[in-house]
Amino acid sequence: LGSMAVIPLVAATLGLALLIVAAVLFANSRGFGYDFVAYDAAARRIAAGAPLYLADTAERYRQQLYDGLYLYPPQLAIALVPLTVLSTFDATVAWMVFRIGLLIAGCALMPVSRSARLLTFAVGCASLPVLFDLNLGNISIVVLVLAALAWRMSDRPIGAVAHAALIAMRFPFGVFFITWIFQRRGRPIVWTIAAGIGLILVSLPIVGVGQYMDYLTILRNLPDISTGPHNLSLKSTALEIGIPGDVAGLAVPLGYVAGALAIVFAARRRDRDVAFVVSVVATLLLTPFIHPHYLVLMLFPTALLLDRGQRWAIVLPLFAWLPGAVLPLLAPIAIAALLVPARRPPPAS
Repeated sequence: LGSMAVIPLVAATLGLALLIVAAVLFANSRGFGYDFVAYDAAARRIAAGAPLYLADTAERYRQQLYDGLYLYPPQLAIALVPLTVLSTFDATVAWMVFRIGLLIAGCALMPVSRSARLLTFAVGCASLPVLFDLNLGNISIVVLVLAALAWRMSDRPIGAVAHAALIAMRFPFGVFFITWIFQRRGRPIVWTIAAGIGLILVSLPIVGVGQYMDYLTILRNLPDISTGPHNLSLKSTALEIGIPGDVAGLAVPLGYVAGALAIVFAARRRDRDVAFVVSVVATLLLTPFIHPHYLVLMLFPTALLLDRGQRWAIVLPLFAWLPGAVLPLLAPIAIAALLVPARRPPPAS
């Protein structure tokens, strides 16, 4: 029993070693910091007092000229201003190291057993979404730690701040309002709205109202993003397997309906932890596209299912190594596994 108990710790240690080796290799790889360069440039524009958003952002996106495009609200760029004292390369390295720390923190914050946290971290270190996110410099690991904080602090104001930040960075996290409505929990709704307003107000002295208007204009003018290069969705999967375009176009709205129904069912018929994790995973259905690194969120069902004795769940994050057409199907698989009633294993004597 003692030797079995140490396995999760050994696995997590090996996972961290793998992550460190990968980080060293990434620092000299092609594509290193591809996404972060856009965030860094936006932060440097704020530091220089220049407009945050490029005037031709929507048009460049339409032409698939994605290099340097910043498509987030001002808060992310504001948060990265301290890194502008470094060169872009050094800032990219610092951002990667910081997010390794966030990955550790995110897994540690999950309100599951110690062994489930360690095993979740271990498998995360070997998963494509985590490695892909670290290399690109994206925010999916930031989303992970915010969601973990929201899960652990679900009944506290700090959890509402985490939810507000999540919605700002990934709009589909607004589905939690559906969860709370059907759980008849008004407090997190009020707190999250208040936190969101607060995040906007504290940023106004730095960027002003005009930058928010520019952001809304960009969002309004973006083209269909569900079938762009490297954008994975149920629609792109349907097209890849030969389903006609008109029929394939129904896949995305059907995903929205399935995700919403899963959220409502979990909120009404399952416990709060299951409802939370189903809502997190459902954000992958309630979005017009996903990138592979979005599947960092698969660590949440892995953690909860492991905590409840479902050992097979440790392979969930590894399914992201499968071909791209398969990846949009991982969220429905995880949701189905979460909604199947399962008894907790009896405590060890």
